[in-house]
Amino acid sequence: MKGIKKLIRTFVFLALFAIILFTLYNLFFLKPQVKNLQALEKLPRKKEVSLVITPKAYVEKITVLAVQDGKEVIIFEGKLPQRTNEITFTVQPKKLGLKDGSAKVVVELRRFFILKDSFEVNSVVDTQPPRVNITYAPYTVLQGGSGGIKVKLSEPAQLYVEVGGRKFRSYEVSENTYIVLFGVPVDTSPKDAIKVVAVDNVGNKTVIPLGTGIKRNRFQSFKIELKGKEQLILPKLHAILGGEQEEDFVKLFKKVNEEVREENEKKIAQIGSKSSDRRFWKGAFIQMKNSKVISKYGEKRTYTYGGKVISKSRHMGYDLASVKNAPVPASNHGVVVFAGDLGIYGNTVIIDHGYGLMSLYAHLADFKVKEGDAVKKGQIIGFTDTTGLAFGDHLHFGILIDGYEVTPLEWWDPKWIRTRIEPLFSE
Repeated sequence: MKGIKKLIRTFVFLALFAIILFTLYNLFFLKPQVKNLQALEKLPRKKEVSLVITPKAYVEKITVLAVQDGKEVIIFEGKLPQRTNEITFTVQPKKLGLKDGSAKVVVELRRFFILKDSFEVNSVVDTQPPRVNITYAPYTVLQGGSGGIKVKLSEPAQLYVEVGGRKFRSYEVSENTYIVLFGVPVDTSPKDAIKVVAVDNVGNKTVIPLGTGIKRNRFQSFKIELKGKEQLILPKLHAILGGEQEEDFVKLFKKVNEEVREENEKKIAQIGSKSSDRRFWKGAFIQMKNSKVISKYGEKRTYTYGGKVISKSRHMGYDLASVKNAPVPASNHGVVVFAGDLGIYGNTVIIDHGYGLMSLYAHLADFKVKEGDAVKKGQIIGFTDTTGLAFGDHLHFGILIDGYEVTPLEWWDPKWIRTRIEPLFSE
């Protein structure tokens, strides 16, 4: 019996000793850290900040304060929520009495009422948003068309044009002077506002409605009956899908026309987002020689099988037909940034003309160029064929701005180039 009591006392002692050791470890060795402190390095006129305390380590109180010119102001003071180790607060320097310039932000953690851990960050306070001076903008743009603006900013900033839910980035052409080529997505409402957005290095944002009107474009609609064309199309579907064994024609067509098309468009957008910050092109773009337009930009296509609608798509370029395996010229000076297979587009070449502008040549038989090649306007880059989801020998020609296909019609027009694009590059 005495042995059992002694064993119990020993166990209790060891348990208490372990608790004391664990507590001392948490007090003196397991110090909490603050994650995302870098969010406090730049303080614009208004900013939401989230800090994560890990581990909680018995943190009872958090104080975030700013020190400037010897004065302290409290930004946040409170406790960690019970079920999370994250706090979120809003910093508004002007309301706190902070001036633009340098400051120090201190995050203090209180533990067990007596222990304090401090973390300091050197901050820049900047509450002035960039001033935007638009020096050139078009009066109107067309649904599916293109436009360009020239902007002078009061300070370095990230500048872009937002239209139809898409953002088109800018390129700096001289100190704090930027140009933006932008497209107008085909489904953009004429009532939508085109916005110019500038975000400075601290995070202050200026948003200005451009004032450029959007003209409605009438896009044609077509129904395409696929029944009876299985022998022509089925081998193409299998080739695009890499030999998939599924034999249901309708399922295969839907997968290629919808899923593969979406993948291909994402790839094109990715390529289009990496344009050179210099201008390669000169003058109007050229159309393939002796070619006939067999399909226009923006056409709405409804595919039926036995009269039943099975899929839809939007044609985002011009289809040009000439003789079989007709030579395809580069439409303007540029650099080849893609030459390879691109799903429904087949063998495809994409040429970068600079400042976000690219041209696309699809359904080719073969290439006479490779990625990285500099090409001249009119230089033969390949030959037409039926690769990809082409039903006949032709060239699919597209113009891209920041990875989005716009109508090539404007870029073929010398007068449009002269009056709408060249002003961007004049002094």
